[in-house]
Amino acid sequence: MKDELDSKDIQILNLLLNNARLSNKEIAAKIEIAQSSTHDRIKKLTQKGYLKGAIAQIDHKMLGLNIEVILEIKLNKQHRSIIEDFRLQVSQLTGVLQLFHMAGDNDFILHVAVKDSDELRSFILDKLSTLEYIHSTQTTMVLQNEKVNNIL
Repeated sequence: MKDELDSKDIQILNLLLNNARLSNKEIAAKIEIAQSSTHDRIKKLTQKGYLKGAIAQIDHKMLGLNIEVILEIKLNKQHRSIIEDFRLQVSQLTGVLQLFHMAGDNDFILHVAVKDSDELRSFILDKLSTLEYIHSTQTTMVLQNEKVNNIL
């Protein structure tokens, strides 16, 4: 699919990847094309599925979420119904930033943000441990979270 993209499309995707709030006017000026062309290109990129939406990047610390962790989770069983139930249950838990279904040693990896160590303990013991199909968890603290967008 990348063959369908020309250099201007890639420039638009890069700009939006790093700041989804840019206006058509700003994008057009940066890549030196007409605003109407920018609008048409963004519309086509959306229709073809390259652009799926815009996401706000929130400073977790401003919300009092001072601790970020990666939770590695192994399940007891590998049944589709268990995996789907786990995904549904965990995606609704407050504090979950990202959920990854994995191949390898762990079945899932959760990226979680919490207020403090007490809230982390409660998240693990009171929320995760209530799911009977969890075999084990391992917690790793995130020291720094930096979003890097080097895909194009």
